[in-house]
Amino acid sequence: ALVAGILTAVRRPLDALLSAAGRLAAGEVGARVPEEDGPQELRQLARAFNAMAADVASAATLVEAERRRLATTVRALGDALVTTGSDGRVAEVNPRAGELVPHLHPGAPFVPLAPLPEALTQEVEVEREGRTLAVTAAALEDPGAHVWTIRDVTERARLERMKSDFVATASHELRSPLTSIKGFVELLEASRGLTPRQQEWVGIVHVSTDRLVELVNDLLDVTRLEAGQVAIHRRLTDVGELVAEVAQLLSPRLAAKGQAFAADVPPDLPRAIVDPGRLRQVLVNLLTNAHLYTGAGGRLGVTLRAEGDTLVLRVRDTGRGMEPEELANVFDRFYRGPERDGPQGTGLGLSIVRSLVELHRGTVGIESAPGEGTTFEVRLPRAIERASTAPGGTVRQALPGKRVLLVGEDAHLAALLEPHGVASVLVKAGGDGLAALHARRYDAVVIDLARAGAPGFELLRAVRADPVLRRLPVVLLSEPSVRDALSGEWVVDKPVEPDALVDTLGGAIVADRIRVLAVGRPAVRRELDAGLDALGVAHEWATDTDDVVAMCAARHYEVALVEATMEGAAGAVAALDLRGRRLRRSVLAFSEDGTAPDGLGPDVVPVSLAGAAPAVLGLLAPDVTEPTAG
Repeated sequence: ALVAGILTAVRRPLDALLSAAGRLAAGEVGARVPEEDGPQELRQLARAFNAMAADVASAATLVEAERRRLATTVRALGDALVTTGSDGRVAEVNPRAGELVPHLHPGAPFVPLAPLPEALTQEVEVEREGRTLAVTAAALEDPGAHVWTIRDVTERARLERMKSDFVATASHELRSPLTSIKGFVELLEASRGLTPRQQEWVGIVHVSTDRLVELVNDLLDVTRLEAGQVAIHRRLTDVGELVAEVAQLLSPRLAAKGQAFAADVPPDLPRAIVDPGRLRQVLVNLLTNAHLYTGAGGRLGVTLRAEGDTLVLRVRDTGRGMEPEELANVFDRFYRGPERDGPQGTGLGLSIVRSLVELHRGTVGIESAPGEGTTFEVRLPRAIERASTAPGGTVRQALPGKRVLLVGEDAHLAALLEPHGVASVLVKAGGDGLAALHARRYDAVVIDLARAGAPGFELLRAVRADPVLRRLPVVLLSEPSVRDALSGEWVVDKPVEPDALVDTLGGAIVADRIRVLAVGRPAVRRELDAGLDALGVAHEWATDTDDVVAMCAARHYEVALVEATMEGAAGAVAALDLRGRRLRRSVLAFSEDGTAPDGLGPDVVPVSLAGAAPAVLGLLAPDVTEPTAG
């Protein structure tokens, strides 16, 4: 009886403790045990349990209060929040999401509004149902789960467009009178009837006018870069020749300041895949910046080297160098160094340099220290030139057998194209050109705007508006002063250089306004980019199936190049929505060694050939070859 009594006295508080622990674990934060029952040790254990339970209850109260506060905050947010699970479906949304993206509701399949890799690293703006949305994403702990933030920036985008339109309009309006002023000032400078004092005044006006023209040109470039209206027409280019050309252009300014210039350009360097006009602008801005911030008697230099699959351009000076805070802001718009080195630039040149280099898929960096000068380093994709590549690039392989309509009065153009197997037909006026295009099939049209005048612009508008002709490649010949109005078109400056005409025409025919979607890992991107750039083929990248779905929903693609060995390659192929003229399935699978797992078919090529002319041009060829007329 004694032993039974002792066991009962011990077991009763233990049972109570066990029961309370179970209730606490089940969420009953008010569970407690009597502290006066049982031996001393059990009473101490009961007191510790009750203290712990009290702490748990207090923490639960705080957590619940924070949960309610967070839920209220999420509900009140002006931005849409969408949480997706690892199953690819929408898990949760807030009320704002019902206004901005009503199709994304809990349980619905999630269709990304923007490519996931871009949204994870930066804010991506997309147009949807009349709104401009800024989309960002963040990864959650569960693999494949993400939270998406969607903000309505329609008003901000409208104000940005208004600002850009105002700057562009004001700059355009300023250019005409400035051009007239500059011309008459140059005439005054050349006249012999001025006194030395008057010559000095005219010289000051000339310098000030030049600075105004530079400022207006920079403003126009910045406006177009912000609006995404700057067209980059890449082709194989000898960068060494551009360096020599820019050095000659700036030599009078360097000589006036007593500055020495040296260029180190090996003769056997490979060419780069760039827009020569835009790279010339990059060089001018970098050397002008070095000239302004280097004192009299200083030294400027340019070196050019090939490193792997890039071409490295370095511009060095022996100027004052930069402080760390200057280095942090040097590429910002309108940023200028301290006012201690005399006349300075507009503060836009380096911002334009960075934007243009990035459009070429290159990078620009800077090294500088106070008193040690400055070095800018520009890295650009170099050409992978094979023995069969003709001078000027593989785009010339598209020219033999093509029929081209020449609109203007320059019969010399036909003679420039004839050695490349191009059959040309010459007409003189825009109206005659439209009639000729409807009378027979042409592979491209070249419009000499300088000779055709207003009818040439009318022909361009008519071709773009015609449902049959609007995909026809068009190359425009114009004076450099008119190039700004032709952004987005294939343009050759006059006087026409034969290589520029041939390469531009070949690039226009190959690109043919076709979109190519490349799907693969970043590791294979550089080599494939080099081949496609050399062909002049416009293309964009996706890295997984979600990207493919989002990009095909937002744009039209006619050809796809898919990395066969990437994870989810079969799903990416199945998700492709290719639209356009072609009746057959225009998909080319590639891998590093030309092999692929089962399910993608036997037509797999090595990545080195995926961007080569035979493979890509074969996909871009029309399904039906029309007979040659005449």
